[in-house]
Amino acid sequence: MTGHNIVSVSWGDHLMFGEVDGRLNTLAAVRRRMDVWREKLGASIIHWRAQGVYVERHLHVGDCREHPRFFVGSNLDWNALQSVPELAHEAGLEAYLYLSLFDEGWPLPPPVVRAVSYHNAMHGQHVSWQTAFCRDHPEFMVVDRSGRNRQWGVSCLAYPEVRAHFRDRFLGLLDGTGFDGLFVCLRSQSRPADFADQYGFNELVRRDYRKRFGKDLGDPDFDVQAWRDLLGEYLTTFLAELRAVLLERKLGLAVGAARGDVLGPPLGNAPLQWREWVERDLVDELVINQNSSRCPSMWHDLWPMHRGSGYLQNYLDGSGLPPLGEHVKDVYEKVFAGNRAKLYIARQWDHRDEATEAALSALPAVNGLVFSSFRHDNPGPIARGDWQA
Repeated sequence: MTGHNIVSVSWGDHLMFGEVDGRLNTLAAVRRRMDVWREKLGASIIHWRAQGVYVERHLHVGDCREHPRFFVGSNLDWNALQSVPELAHEAGLEAYLYLSLFDEGWPLPPPVVRAVSYHNAMHGQHVSWQTAFCRDHPEFMVVDRSGRNRQWGVSCLAYPEVRAHFRDRFLGLLDGTGFDGLFVCLRSQSRPADFADQYGFNELVRRDYRKRFGKDLGDPDFDVQAWRDLLGEYLTTFLAELRAVLLERKLGLAVGAARGDVLGPPLGNAPLQWREWVERDLVDELVINQNSSRCPSMWHDLWPMHRGSGYLQNYLDGSGLPPLGEHVKDVYEKVFAGNRAKLYIARQWDHRDEATEAALSALPAVNGLVFSSFRHDNPGPIARGDWQA
């Protein structure tokens, strides 16, 4: 099988729960699996997710538990940021470093809360994690209208300091490596908002809204869509700033998002201005059909008791969205035609089906599909339906 597909490598999942070569804990195993991904999955690009190993974070545990991530990467004698691009190029693949923008983690809630509200019961009820940035700068997390409640792990891009932090983090991880570009994922594992327009009322957003419209976000008749649009502009501003530096370094930029025109669950109704990204040549690749409420490796539901409501488009129940193929033909194809950016469709959350994959790949706007390396490489855990034997 040859093609133009992408393989998404959640390396932390491989290291913790993979088996034999599917653990990806040696250079030899990585080299062998890259050959398999190219031949069996039609890969021409890999997105290597290594944030959990190389970004400073704090691990929280409760009830005398051990956090599984204490051990991830602790026994490696090689640096993936250096070695993975070299191995990929030897295998005839491009390599993009996979980093997340809205996934900074959360403090461990008290036991009474964890009894009824948790990331998932299998490995996220009694442990949690936060990046150093999230823990040290709670003032930069998005807040509700009261200004007191935060959506932990989701940073407010209105602040120039926040955009600069992520830009510097992303570029710092690329420094001195042979990666061909950066994949910025907009998925989030944070606790979902109770309703779609709950968060995004930080003081700087309020100030920008007052300056532009002469009203306050606290007014009962404030323009909700204008506020949402403002939130979407901050994301586009961040991508434009990041793109400018990446172009100087001759590196590509790919973005992964939900299908449609809003960020969607668990984040809100802030617009995804993907048309502008394509038309302004801000991205080289756009990956759609991302899903934040299920683990892409083992499909465990995340925050199963929290789904939220009020989304203009909701990929979880399909509301506000046409069928995938129809959506691509009627909407995405018109925008991508004549532009340089390439469109990919994520398939990590779908059972393999040759007929469906062939039909999607045949759509004129679609350059390729995206598959999970963990699901392909680790049939044992997949068959058992759990990480553990």
